Amino acid sequence: MLAEPLNAKENMERGVALQAIANSAKEVAEKGGSDLDVQTFIQGSKRELARELGDRGKMGEAAKAANAYKQLANQ
Repeated sequence: MLAEPLNAKENMERGVALQAIANSAKEVAEKGGSDLDVQTFIQGSKRELARELGDRGKMGEAAKAANAYKQLANQ
């Protein structure tokens, strides 16, 4: 069975964290960081957010899709 999706509080926390990442990335860019620095910062921050507060519902859907693909590939 798939995991439950984020509740309203968790979804709000995730939204606040994503906005904080965006604000921090803007600061990096304004301080002279290259586009690569900014992109690397954003991707690393999102990866860490996914570890700390991942969307269990979407992870379950992704796992289900991966299993369906594996079953099709093995036929």
